[in-house]
Amino acid sequence: MTTSCPRTGRSDVRAPLAALLAFVCLTAACRSVQRGSDPDRWQAGWFDEAVQTLSRPLPDAMAALYRMRVPSTGGLRLAVVARPGVGGRMTVSEPFGAAVLVAGWDGAGEATVFDLDAGCRLKRWQARAEVGFGDLPLDRVVRLLGGRLPALSSDQFLPAGDGEIDITTATWTARAVVAPDPWRVVAVSTSGLTVELERHTSSLPGRLRVIGDDREPLDVVLVSLKWEAPEDLPPLPDLPECGD
Repeated sequence: MTTSCPRTGRSDVRAPLAALLAFVCLTAACRSVQRGSDPDRWQAGWFDEAVQTLSRPLPDAMAALYRMRVPSTGGLRLAVVARPGVGGRMTVSEPFGAAVLVAGWDGAGEATVFDLDAGCRLKRWQARAEVGFGDLPLDRVVRLLGGRLPALSSDQFLPAGDGEIDITTATWTARAVVAPDPWRVVAVSTSGLTVELERHTSSLPGRLRVIGDDREPLDVVLVSLKWEAPEDLPPLPDLPECGD
């Protein structure tokens, strides 16, 4: 995936955010993930209980920091600040604090992506191709990071097998794999991409691994999380559109 933005030697640091967000590229075909759980655990009513638990709202606004690592690049940081219904920010930074990419979105999930290395704002089609947003709003990504299904209670949920839930809206589909005691999301899959969620504290994942057919594996490890965020989100950069 490429854009017309100029490069200054840091293209490797863009891949981690692309890999993190690419799992939300939405297609009609989702591939199943092995659960490795005991079928006897799946009692009647598990589906309704899981959906009710994992589609509920997040506790509050969220501020989180993650370590990011791919085989070719380590030491990156991902900062996430989000307020439900208001919007949020995702920032990828180098080990010594210099931000290289910022994504911001509003309450409807409409996203804008800034390549700070190139000094420009990606065009809408470039942003979608570069970071793989697909049609899933970024607030749904935050829900997954916060220990919920990447969906809302108003979306359509269908059982796809023991512990597997298909999620459908007017514009996207995905498959989630859940586990009980307590209820938590352990994987999300799309065509050619899988996100595995591990090291849960209750439903909150402490580690995500993004695996794709055409990309390096990405590990995202939670460093800290608070269920609060500033009343005012950080301002977005004032940069020209790439290619202008």
